[in-house]
Order: sequence, then structure tokens, then C-alpha cells
Amino acid sequence: MNQRDKAIINDLRLFRVMSRNQIVELHFKHLKNPINSCNSVLKRLTRDNHIKCSTLHSPYVYFNYDCNIRPDSTKIPHFLELVDTVIEMKAHRETKNLMIEPKYGDKGTIEPDIFAIWYQPIFVEVQRNLYTKDTMQKKIDLYEEYFATGDWKDEPWQKSDKKVFPSILIITPTRYAIKSTNLKIYQSPSISDFIESRSGEVKLQIKPQPVKNVIQTNGGSLKLKKAPTHKE
Repeated sequence: MNQRDKAIINDLRLFRVMSRNQIVELHFKHLKNPINSCNSVLKRLTRDNHIKCSTLHSPYVYFNYDCNIRPDSTKIPHFLELVDTVIEMKAHRETKNLMIEPKYGDKGTIEPDIFAIWYQPIFVEVQRNLYTKDTMQKKIDLYEEYFATGDWKDEPWQKSDKKVFPSILIITPTRYAIKSTNLKIYQSPSISDFIESRSGEVKLQIKPQPVKNVIQTNGGSLKLKKAPTHKE
């Protein structure tokens, strides 16, 4: 098994499920014939029982071999949308410390769809369905409760000299009238729309806000600067 095979399997463990086209985008798009190359590799990995394939979807979707998600699970479209969101994030800047649906405690605590260091630490909530204002406010209230615990200060990605609570980006076609006293919250239809609305440039710089005993609302602004001319 080569490094690309291992990377594909690791991504399937991370995301739970991926479509053929998503695997092409992440691992084969630099090749001359990316789709044919991807099909060949996925067929071999499936044949050798490293991954599983479901033909119920078009394009086919793939799972890690020990994944227990049913091929007809109603959760699959949501998982695929999380992959699309990460792909879009990576198109603007590579992610670090990427986690999908990380757990921060028992049931009833925050359950973000995505956490990553992307420009700066950020939680991403992908909300394509229409929810009531109260439902969305309850979700934000859970983030407020997590903020109040201070447990986030002990996350391994935190810098020792500056503790930063992640911004919250809600990917949604509907703008919700939610309120917060301590959190930086942004709402946008997509990752690209979010960046374009903040900068009008290809690159975006989110300036981290040190935690202070002051009220910060979701009306806060992003600090923007042009992309550096040197290579990153």
C-alpha cells in the first residue's frame, strides 16, 4: 500500500464517507486523467478489503472497511456536505488540526460539525435545513456554556501565551437572529461567500481576539489584509 492509499483510508476514517468525486478532488486532481486513476485505485482498495463501496449513490460513495454506517443511511448526505465544506476551505488555505464532529463532553454539550485551525481556530456548523430561531439560539447557548467552563483553554492547539476561543461560522442559506455575549459568530451561505463578503480578495486574515472580560457580539468585524506576495 502506497502513501496515497494510506491517505485515502485516513480520510475515510476522518470523514466516515466520501464520494468518488471528493476523493478525486483531494487526491487525484493533479493527474492527467484524475477520474480514471481514482477509479482504478478505489477498485483495487475495495477488492483488497481496505475500503467498502456503495453503489446506491451516484457517483459511488466509499467507507472505511470497519465503518458501521449503513449504505442507505440518511446521515450520508450530511457527511458528504462536511467533506465538500472542508474541500472548499482547503481551496483557500490548508487546514490544520482538522476534526469532524469532535466531542467536547457528554451529550448536551457543543457538537460542532468541523473544528480546524484555518487562518485562526474556528468551529464550523453546516446547517442546510431550516431550523427555528429558538433551536439555533439553544445551539449558541451551548457554546456560551462551553466558553464559561474555560475547558477550551486546555486544548492542545492553544498557544501558551494567548488563549483564543474559536470563532463560529454557520454555513446556512438562512440568516438567524441569534444573540451572543462572548462569541464571534458569522453566518454565510458558503465558505467562498464568507471570504468574499469579508475581503473581496482571495486571501483572508482573521485576527484572533484575546479573551477579556468584555462583551463581544456577533456584530464583530474581521481584520483583513491583502495576501502576502511571498510563498506561504
